[in-house]
Amino acid sequence: MSELIKFDTEEVVKNRNIITQQTKIFDLVKEDDPILKEVLPEFDFANPPVDPQTFASSLVETCKMHKGVGLSANQCGFKHRVFVMGANDDYVAFYNPKVTYETSDTVHMQEGCLSFPFLGLYITRPETIEVAYQSYKGEDKTMTLSGISARVFLHELDHMNGIVYTERVKTLALHAGQKRRAKIMKKLFLIK
Repeated sequence: MSELIKFDTEEVVKNRNIITQQTKIFDLVKEDDPILKEVLPEFDFANPPVDPQTFASSLVETCKMHKGVGLSANQCGFKHRVFVMGANDDYVAFYNPKVTYETSDTVHMQEGCLSFPFLGLYITRPETIEVAYQSYKGEDKTMTLSGISARVFLHELDHMNGIVYTERVKTLALHAGQKRRAKIMKKLFLIK
């Protein structure tokens, strides 16, 4: 995720004590939870349902705890149109995200999802995208993403739109991935 740009780093450091006191670690919903199939409504900064900065901080900490690179609010059971993505201490919260442009060049590679543990599936996505979103302060932002950053953004945006990555593969590929996952889980958890 080295392609990500840091935003508001100084402000986050200044407010770290406040944020840390208010930050919660959320539970993840199970892969069959209906909230994963819902299209999430726009986040209303004029009348926010939660404090946007505190909520984003909780998403980041939850993502880090699960060793993820992206996490959508609905994966934690919330109907807020926001996701976070990043690595180490470089995370960005994307409120009301959208793709404004995507290249015709595509890349086919394996993806995983915190909502579907141990299920690696090969998905084809655009190599480069241009995006628009709002920061946790409600400021309009744009950026260009490519490579893994573009892939993570698109994966998380799918969550905002009620699409899970298992829907982006053919049936045989999904079954093969599920068989691989069953073997991994059997080995890790000694399931018979």
